[in-house]
Amino acid sequence: MKNINKTTTFLFFSFICLISACKKDISLDPLNFQTSDKTNEAQLTNQLAGVYSSLQAEQLYGWGMWGYFSTGNDEGFNSGLSATNTTTQALTEAFRSSSDDASYLNLWKALYAGVERANILLSVINQPVMNETKRANIKGQALFLRAYYFYLLVNNFGDVPYKTTLTSNSGTSFDIPETPTKNIYDSIIMDMTAADSLVQTISQVQSTTTVTQTAVEGMLARVCLSAAGSPNNGGQVYYQKALNWAEKVIQRNVHSLNSSSHPQYPNTPAYARLFINNMQDNFVDKNLTEGMWDAAFLSNGVGSYAGLGYLATQQLGVLMGITCPSTTLRSTGIYRPYPTLANLYGAGDLRKDWVMSSYTLDSNANKIPLGSKVVITPGRTLKVRDTIFQNGVPIKINYDTTYYGSGATAVANVDINTGAVLSITVTNGGSGYVNSPSPSLTISFPSPGKNFKLGTMTLNPTTGAILSFSVATQGTGYVTTFDRPVAKWRREYEMNITKSTTVTSSNFPIIRYADVLLMAAEADLQVRGGGGTATAAGVEYYNQVKRRAYGYDPKSVSPVDVPVVTMDSIMAERSRELCFEGVRRNDLKRWGLSVMINAINNLKTAIGNSNAPTSAILTSSLLGVNNFLSNPQKFSLYPIPSAELALEGALSQNPGW
Repeated sequence: MKNINKTTTFLFFSFICLISACKKDISLDPLNFQTSDKTNEAQLTNQLAGVYSSLQAEQLYGWGMWGYFSTGNDEGFNSGLSATNTTTQALTEAFRSSSDDASYLNLWKALYAGVERANILLSVINQPVMNETKRANIKGQALFLRAYYFYLLVNNFGDVPYKTTLTSNSGTSFDIPETPTKNIYDSIIMDMTAADSLVQTISQVQSTTTVTQTAVEGMLARVCLSAAGSPNNGGQVYYQKALNWAEKVIQRNVHSLNSSSHPQYPNTPAYARLFINNMQDNFVDKNLTEGMWDAAFLSNGVGSYAGLGYLATQQLGVLMGITCPSTTLRSTGIYRPYPTLANLYGAGDLRKDWVMSSYTLDSNANKIPLGSKVVITPGRTLKVRDTIFQNGVPIKINYDTTYYGSGATAVANVDINTGAVLSITVTNGGSGYVNSPSPSLTISFPSPGKNFKLGTMTLNPTTGAILSFSVATQGTGYVTTFDRPVAKWRREYEMNITKSTTVTSSNFPIIRYADVLLMAAEADLQVRGGGGTATAAGVEYYNQVKRRAYGYDPKSVSPVDVPVVTMDSIMAERSRELCFEGVRRNDLKRWGLSVMINAINNLKTAIGNSNAPTSAILTSSLLGVNNFLSNPQKFSLYPIPSAELALEGALSQNPGW
C-alpha cells in the first residue's frame, strides 16, 4: 500500500520521542539517529525512512504546506479565522504572526532535521557490502530529499545556512553563515541532477510514495522555474533548464493525465481520480499514470493499526474537506474558496464542482445540496377568543390560532454559481392547505439570501395537498462561493473501516503530471516564445490539461482547444488545475511581487462585490488579505525564527520582521 515500510517508520517515531531538548541549535541536531563507524544495508534502509519522515510533519504536508503556510494567495481561506485567534497556525495564516511564533520555528526544525538525517545517511552510504544498484538508489533518494528540503527552506525563508556537513563534525560552533539564494538553488539543481541517474523508475518501484526518476525530473522543472523568477531572477538560463527537465518527463512517455473515472466510482470526473486515490492510499488504483510523487501518511491510529502507535498527522479531509458533523466522516470544512477562484472556471469545467463542493453532509453522511433546505410554514388565521380589560381599557387580546395544512416538504433548486432560486420541487404535498390563508416558504440553508419571492401554488382540491410552487423572483445569494467547502480530498472515499474524527491517512500529491505539462507550457513560452506566446508544443501541453477539465480525451483535438497561450492563460490555468495543492503562493511570488500584490488587490475587490453569508465569514476572508497588503514585501518571505537568531549570530533577519 505504501512503499515506505510502516514498521521502520514506527521505530523512527519511537526513537524520536525519547530525545530531550538541547541547549544548542536543535534544528541542526541529528534527531533520529547518530553516525556510526559501521552500518549495514538494513540500517541504511531504516535511515532512509527517517529522511522521508519529515514530509509527514504537521508543518509540511500534514497541514502547513497546503493550509496555514500557503496563505497569501487568491484561491481560498480559513473561514474560522478571527482577529482573536491566538493559535500559532491562525497567527501565521492571517499574517498576524511574528518571528517568535512556533509555526516558523517548527517548520525550520522539521526541514533541517530532514537535511541532517540525509547528511548522516550519505556519510555512511559507502560502508556496507551490498548490491551497488541498491546503494545507488538509496543514495539518490537521500540526495534528492536533502535538496528538496533545502528548496523548501530557500523558497520560504530566503538566504539560509546551506549545511551538508554533519553536526557531529561541527564541534561546538553552530554559527553557520547564510548562503546566498542563487548558490543554494545551484546546489539543489546539482544534487537533484545527480539523483536523477541513481534512483529507480516509477515502473520499477510501482509506487508514488518513493522518489523515482520522473519525480526528480519534474521537481527539477519546478526548482528551475523558481530560480528563474523572483526573488532569484535567474532568467533565461533557468527557464531553459526547466523546459529541458519538463520535456524529459513528457518524452519518457510513462505518465499521462487520467482520462477516465476512478474504477470504483464511474460517475466521478477523471480529474477526481487522483484525489480519490490519495484518500485511499493508492490501494485500489496505484495512481502511477498521473501521480508522480506523494507524501505518504500513516494509519489514523484506529481500526487495524490502532495498536501500533503510529503518529498520525494528516488533516486533509478533516480541515479541508466537505463539511460533515458525522462521527464517521467528520470534517469542519473550514477552508473555503475565494470568488476569484470560482470566477476562473468556465461553464462546463468539471473541476469546479470537485474543487468546491456543491453539497455538504448531514450527521448520517447523507448529501445535502447547498441551497436546498426549504421551510414551509402553514397558513393561519387569528380569531379573537377574548379580551382582558382593566379600568375599561383593553390591555390584552387572546387569540385562537388556526393553521391550515401540514406535512408538506420541498427542496429548492438553486444555481450553485449565482445563488438564484431556479425552482421549487415539492417532495411531499402534505394535506389541508388552502389558498387563503396560504402557506409561506423560506430557504434557510446555508445562506439567508435576499429578494426571493414565491409565485403561485397549485393544490389538490380534494385533499389540500400542495402539488407545485412557482417562482416569481429568483433572488440572489441563497448560495455563495463562501458556502462551498474546498473538497478535493473527500472522506467519503476513505477505506478505513473505523475512522478518526481528527486525522486521516490521505497521501498528499507533492507533484503530479498536470503540473509538469503546465510548467512545460510556461517554460516553452519563456524560451521559445520570447515571453509572449507559447509555441505549438506549449499550446499542446496546455490544451491537454484543458481538454481533460471538460471531459475530453487529453490527447485528442477538442472543441475547447485554444490556439494561443499567454502568461495570463498559464497563470489562470495553474490556479484552476492545481488550487489548494500548495503551489499558488510560490507561483505568485516567482512571477514577481507586483503580480502578487495585484492578485491580492483584485481579490479584495472581488470579495467586496460578493455576498458573504455572515459577517464572520466576511471578516475571515479579508483578515489575511488586509494584513498582507499592509506590507507585501515583508510577507513574501517567512521570518528567520527568533530562536535561531539567538543561537546563530551569523544569521540576519528578513526585511520587515
